[in-house]
Amino acid sequence: MLFCMTGCVSTGTIRPVKAVKEISEKEALGSMSVRPTFHVNKRLVYLMAWNNIPVGKVIAESGDIIDYRGYKVRVMTVVTESNKFLSKIYRIEDTYTSYVDVRTVSSRRYEADRREGNYRKHLVVEYDFDKMEARYTNLTDGSVKTCPIEKSVQDPLSAIYYFMTKPVKPGEDVSMTINLNEKNYKLFGRVGKIEVIKLPLLGLFPAFKVRPYAELKGRRVKKGRAWMYFTADENRYPLYGVVLIPFGRVTATLRSVEDI
Repeated sequence: MLFCMTGCVSTGTIRPVKAVKEISEKEALGSMSVRPTFHVNKRLVYLMAWNNIPVGKVIAESGDIIDYRGYKVRVMTVVTESNKFLSKIYRIEDTYTSYVDVRTVSSRRYEADRREGNYRKHLVVEYDFDKMEARYTNLTDGSVKTCPIEKSVQDPLSAIYYFMTKPVKPGEDVSMTINLNEKNYKLFGRVGKIEVIKLPLLGLFPAFKVRPYAELKGRRVKKGRAWMYFTADENRYPLYGVVLIPFGRVTATLRSVEDI
């Protein structure tokens, strides 16, 4: 019945790179080893699906460089919206915004405006590197909390930007510190081998997979499993992501890249 109501979607297909003549593994490795070009004023639109049933979309935008409290920052925004089918059961309207310092490539401000079912929370996090602390202001209930931070800290959104601007190679281990829920998590991941992703609307891309895991105070966080494929070229676009949940899997598949 669900499939009749909502339809089934095709997500990314993964192939060995040697099986696709149009993709050069040598060129992909060369592109990965240099600093990628980060494109401003771009909009990436993703189809969100649960067990191949479309349930909404994710819109990621990279804006202009602006001045923020004396610092040059890039403004990054991600909006998650449920479609009509899911909204009848559980409506989602989330907006996440990150101000990323151009010089240090670390977060200066993170804002999460979450509307999920009956849940509401609007949070602003300011990162003060003079005091080495994060100030959490909950605009929903007016509460304010602080916690210590580490140098070059990332928020959940700026972490993706940081990785998109970092030269990497297959087999390399990457790590960063992410501040979330008044805690500092160590995030680790290994860069996978070159493969080929075929997307339904966009065609073939050389790509590699990163499967991250987190540690808190030296202990591995076992909650949740996810992985993401990035283009192995000068753009480093996130192509296809998977999150495993108790009732299946949620995927995000890139459908379009637009100028804004």
